[in-house]
Amino acid sequence: MAEWLLSLSLLPPMLTSCSDEPEKENYYTFTGKMVSDYLDDRPELYSEFTKILHRSGMYGMMATYGSYTCFAPTNAAVGAYLAQHGLTSVDELTKAECDTLSWNHIIQQAFFTTDLADGNIPTANMNERFLTFSCDSSATGVVYYVNMSSCLIARDDSVENGVVHTLDHVIQPSKLYLPEILADDPCISLFYSALTLTRLVDSIKAYQEKYEDYTIGVDSVNKGVVFHRTGANYNCKYPAVRVQRFTALVEPNSVFAAKGINTLDDLKAYAKEVYDQTYPEDAGKYDDLWTDRRNPLNRFVAYHLLPYYGAINDFTISESGIDYKTTCSMPNLIDATDWYTTLMPHTIMKMSSPSEGLFVNRKGVASKFRVRGVKVYTPTEMKSLHDAEMLAAGLAADTLNQQALNGIYHYIDDVLVYDTRTRDVVFNDRIRWNVITMSPEFLNAGVRGTTTHVTGFKAVEGWNFHGRQPRLALRERGVWMATYSDAVDLIGQFDITFKLPPVPANTYEVRFAYGAGNDRGVVQIYFGEKDNMQPMGLPIDFRIWGGDPSIGWVADGDDEEENHAIDKAMHNRGYMKDMDSWNQGGANNLRDNNGKYRKILTTQSMSPEKEYYLRIKLVIENSEAELPINYFEFCPKSVYAGLNAEDTH
Repeated sequence: MAEWLLSLSLLPPMLTSCSDEPEKENYYTFTGKMVSDYLDDRPELYSEFTKILHRSGMYGMMATYGSYTCFAPTNAAVGAYLAQHGLTSVDELTKAECDTLSWNHIIQQAFFTTDLADGNIPTANMNERFLTFSCDSSATGVVYYVNMSSCLIARDDSVENGVVHTLDHVIQPSKLYLPEILADDPCISLFYSALTLTRLVDSIKAYQEKYEDYTIGVDSVNKGVVFHRTGANYNCKYPAVRVQRFTALVEPNSVFAAKGINTLDDLKAYAKEVYDQTYPEDAGKYDDLWTDRRNPLNRFVAYHLLPYYGAINDFTISESGIDYKTTCSMPNLIDATDWYTTLMPHTIMKMSSPSEGLFVNRKGVASKFRVRGVKVYTPTEMKSLHDAEMLAAGLAADTLNQQALNGIYHYIDDVLVYDTRTRDVVFNDRIRWNVITMSPEFLNAGVRGTTTHVTGFKAVEGWNFHGRQPRLALRERGVWMATYSDAVDLIGQFDITFKLPPVPANTYEVRFAYGAGNDRGVVQIYFGEKDNMQPMGLPIDFRIWGGDPSIGWVADGDDEEENHAIDKAMHNRGYMKDMDSWNQGGANNLRDNNGKYRKILTTQSMSPEKEYYLRIKLVIENSEAELPINYFEFCPKSVYAGLNAEDTH
């Protein structure tokens, strides 16, 4: 299987047929006309879909200027959809059904296949659902799919207001919740049995229920409002709904079998062996209490579940648009990495994306890894493995959809555990935690990687604004002077408190990465347990640039010893230069920017069983003060005071 997947990855990005493929003359750039014209000029292919657009009122949008991706199903595809639902004509569809069908096939941003990578299309469709983009091989080349089932039989036809891709099947996003689509996949039956036994299946059923009182104006969602930041105005749009979503990382049965795990009893024994070592104080106490969070099987399953919605290209740096991994990050110095909390109490997970793919709990840089980690399969690899396992079991290779209404799941290539090596080796490293994964709110809104606007939030899960209403927005994705181009901006008389992640037991130097600016404020930072937060030194003036004597930033020179001495002097003042492993647009290294640095907040012994909070309070009167938050670092003593000096990456 691995050899086949490798061969697939090397295939050229050419178009091949599935069925109902238009003639060659249909591939062109259609200048001077709109999506609506493109469809109208080919009634033999699109007349049924055009009727649906008229019924829904979306035809008018397809005739106006803008930037749209239209996935247009053929007449044959619409006919098959109608037959599937016991209908014979588009006229038998309700207006609401036509609305949903139209919205499922339109994205309000133009995406050519050359913009896309194996994973989610970066912007949701008009029905607020994300679509999976993947491929498969055929005798003549590569075939592209949406949601693993709708084939692009023609692609990248450019029109004045966007792009049209032709489909052989109607897109039908699942209305099922995550547990239901997991139950529908026979290739993961062993994991699902453990999920139900532990009743963790109930923990991933939530969606909008928690946020039923959320309201937002239509204009704030569709048109956006002005967001003033750093002397410029930006278009700021707000999510239409607040939701809870989840991600499940799941071993196929074949991965378990390779480890000698073939039954639920085998899996129980395996989990006990691992977690009795990780938590020796609990060994033997909870073995038959399947719903107890200290039970080994419960811990095993919970560590596979995340309270975030994460497509494979969401977990670190999106591969769509600008190739951040090669343009901005420096993969010879550090893997693109983000950290996440899991549904297993007091635990975290590391996601790394070297060129080999996305890995969980990997340690090292690129191919020079010390711990390989567990690979997350792409949608293309996932579908291939699924079909192979179905055929090996004598079953038909049926359709597969990893997207649920309230989440997504991925196959992984090895058994995933939070063992002592993960805790004591992989995580005994500088933990650089991006602010947008400190709350599930940002990923669950599906706006990480947005390139067209900033995204505003009225509230953030787990964040306390102490009765104040500052403007808060996630930056649009660009080559900003921020790690992975992701940062949150607060503007106003802000005062926020949020919980920090449960890092493994250790002594840490806790650092706050930020950017100086004349529009910033003066803040007091507090740290500690919820009812015992202490001020971290004097207030910090974010308006002071690095060259100020209180910080002592001096640009690097050719003398490495002198550079090291400057770093040490800055550290003694409570500051550090920013990393040298990220560039703005291929240049302008963060370490070379005298407005980007890390403030050392405290050195503390921390335990994952305790909950730590950080409070950032503006202490001057300024209703327009800005606070950019990029990332925090939890640097263990073995790194900041180890035998070897901490690297600058």
